[in-house]
Amino acid sequence: MKRLHKLIIILLLSVVSFSSVQAQESLRERLARRQQQEQGAVTDSSLKVPKLSVRAEMMNENQTQDLSNATWVREIYRFLDLTKGENAALYYPEQAENDKMNLFTMIFKLMENNSLPIYRWNNGNELFTDRMKENFGDILTKLEIPYQKNGENYVYDEFSIPNNEALGYYIKEAWYFDQSNSVLGVKTVAICPVVIREQYFDEESTLSTASRMPLFWIPYESVRPYAARMPIMTSDRNNVMTKTIDDYFRLRLYDGEIYKTTNMENKLMVEKYKDAEVRKQAEKEIEGELKQFEHNLWVTNDSITDTQSKNKSKNARNAKISKPKGGSSGATYSARDRR
Repeated sequence: MKRLHKLIIILLLSVVSFSSVQAQESLRERLARRQQQEQGAVTDSSLKVPKLSVRAEMMNENQTQDLSNATWVREIYRFLDLTKGENAALYYPEQAENDKMNLFTMIFKLMENNSLPIYRWNNGNELFTDRMKENFGDILTKLEIPYQKNGENYVYDEFSIPNNEALGYYIKEAWYFDQSNSVLGVKTVAICPVVIREQYFDEESTLSTASRMPLFWIPYESVRPYAARMPIMTSDRNNVMTKTIDDYFRLRLYDGEIYKTTNMENKLMVEKYKDAEVRKQAEKEIEGELKQFEHNLWVTNDSITDTQSKNKSKNARNAKISKPKGGSSGATYSARDRR
């Protein structure tokens, strides 16, 4: 009996202590929520990027293109201006609606959940090492967004996300040829969101100048599986969201100005070509080279081409030999007869 009484007392004490812990935790949560409400820093839980499935992660690994064996690579840096019609697909919807959001909002929410590695701008030189990594708090500070940190979570006002100011992206492409696999291709290597803000000369002045603020580099392969699940509208004539953000980059539906190509001097186009007209002509020449490269992706095999040309020559010779000569027979051929 004494043992039974002891067991009952132990069970009662454990229940009381567990309920007190539960009460403390719920009280702490209520206080934190009230504090957030008072400061206007309640996040909208409806804005969430779907988590990746195991299948999506495996597909992303299979689609990853390794350029270490490539025998020829041409690296191109572009700036995508989202105020241009071709690039507007990355800007809208400006404000997120349920599961529909633009690329910048998606990136922002992935950073908040620590689901996306980001790396310093580093004067335009992307370097994907642990030393160059940045955290979400650094970006909030850079964007001047007030926040509080609750454990590992960042609490901020979602209306402060500068969706309307994220008006550009720097992207890096790699045009390559892999001789071991006989593969010609184009790969989006990295993207960098760019916030464009108006800076006024003084408090009373109405004159201002727009300045670009590059935020961070992201390896595109890190964001691709999420981009592949985010639908976008790419046409004013068809408002159905028939494509995804990944389709947009994979098919290169954007219009981007070349501002740099990888070179031994590590110079921008504006540094290599001081004159604007000369620089524009150089950009056109590079675009022409890339179009020729892309055309070669679909060129018929040389042996087939040679065979076709030989057959055409042979048919032409046979046609000359079999062509009837004029004479007493007076044989003539109409267009219908020749058919």
